[in-house]
Amino acid sequence: MTLHVRTEFVDRMPPRPLHAPPRVKDAPLRSTPALQELRAPPTSLFLLVSLRPLLLSCLFGAVGTALLLAGCSGPARAPSPPDLPAGFPGHSANDIRTLLLRGADSVTAYRARARISVRTRERTRTFNAQVRHRRADSLFMRVSLFGVEGGRLLLTRDSVFFYDTRRAVLRVGPLRAVQALFPAPVSSPRFFQNMLGLIAPGTTRTWSVTADSSLYYMAGPRRRARYTVDPAQWRVVRFEQRSRAGSVRQKRLFSNFRTVQGLVLPGRVLFERPAADLRALVQYQDLTLNPTNLSFGLNVPPDVPRRPFSQQK
Repeated sequence: MTLHVRTEFVDRMPPRPLHAPPRVKDAPLRSTPALQELRAPPTSLFLLVSLRPLLLSCLFGAVGTALLLAGCSGPARAPSPPDLPAGFPGHSANDIRTLLLRGADSVTAYRARARISVRTRERTRTFNAQVRHRRADSLFMRVSLFGVEGGRLLLTRDSVFFYDTRRAVLRVGPLRAVQALFPAPVSSPRFFQNMLGLIAPGTTRTWSVTADSSLYYMAGPRRRARYTVDPAQWRVVRFEQRSRAGSVRQKRLFSNFRTVQGLVLPGRVLFERPAADLRALVQYQDLTLNPTNLSFGLNVPPDVPRRPFSQQK
């Protein structure tokens, strides 16, 4: 201990000049405060050495306590699953269908603002749309990009009308012309329900029902039509239609669910036809159910020429 203190003391001493004055041999060596400090160890060092066993004991005790608490707490818990309804997973196909369609018939029309992205083999287009859709007959869209209107689209039960406001041309064609560019089931009588995610298996076939810890899976007799159902909100989250060979012909995904006027609806709808490399994503920004005074007029000036819908120029 004395050697350590002397070394530390010497290290703190200023360097001795090269030509130090000679020491006076006859000068008596008196006891000074500096020499007394040199002989006795510093108080802080003495306390540190004396208390070292106690400090180490406290440190090891704290570490041991922390490890003990960590061991008692066990592994990190996984997020709790969503609340599942009573009876899960014992619902029948008819039960599931009834619960999926509960409240769906009350919706006859809607108005929305949406962000739509359509991908084909040639290109991908993304635009904003003001949507008006009536279950009985028509879908109207006013499309724009960066606040500039690009056109107005009207789909009826059998026809498509697109007023290209940039080129001042009205394009007209059968509904199947749109189906070649937009993978949503526009020609289906349940097109309206698909746009809102209010779909359910039909009653004309027998459906098998299986379940995992949180979802139902329903399949037809040949497993060509498949539904994945979330019973926590009683909505279809995935639909697939497969070919006889097993490849996916159509796929629809519904997500980002929220409650709109008391009805659970998806905020994100994805339509795909993989074989044709078609994909359409509809993201609803706001949605109003059963609005009044919906307008479906294209307001085309009388002098605007008509062209086939499939004709691009």
